[in-house]
Amino acid sequence: MIEIFKKSPVIPVLTLNDINQALKIAEVLVEQGLNNLEITLRTPNALKCIQAMIKKFPSANIGAGTIVHTEQLKQVKDIGCNFAVSPGFTKKLVNEAKSLNIFYLPGASTPSEIIQLLELDIKFQKFFHAQNAGGYKMLQTYANIFPDVQFCPTGGISPVNFTDYLSLNNVVCLGGSWMVSNMDYPKIKNAAQLIMRRLRI
Repeated sequence: MIEIFKKSPVIPVLTLNDINQALKIAEVLVEQGLNNLEITLRTPNALKCIQAMIKKFPSANIGAGTIVHTEQLKQVKDIGCNFAVSPGFTKKLVNEAKSLNIFYLPGASTPSEIIQLLELDIKFQKFFHAQNAGGYKMLQTYANIFPDVQFCPTGGISPVNFTDYLSLNNVVCLGGSWMVSNMDYPKIKNAAQLIMRRLRI
């Protein structure tokens, strides 16, 4: 999964409730090369949106975010999600993900949280909320403290600073919603194209 994220390291984080809108946005993003998509479980129809996207775009790597309960892990596994993401973590969530055999990306921001995840043998962690937790400069510091840990920062990342994060050796990928903030399809396409151009530099 880490290698898949590396190939398309900017992960659009989507909060969707309308299935038709979800399919259109996914189509625009995938066509431009943003193949890793995270859909948050923050709306009543989030699971239905994810299920429809997985069916229509089988080549995309689609996962679910804002996982806070163990039963959500089973739900997203059952509909075919490739990965699950949490803003934080508990030992119960980690163990449930392992038992379901779903790739799980738990969140951490403090040294204590990172160490707790290391004790659970998790070396790929979500750094959340990235900007409020010290931004890419904090991750620079963590690279020296935790040389074996790799991160996916999410939260407050923008077109202005995303390449700063991706320049760090301990950052595999990152999540952001700036490219879909206005739900305007032409603007989403332009934002995705700009991301891809900057990734090729």
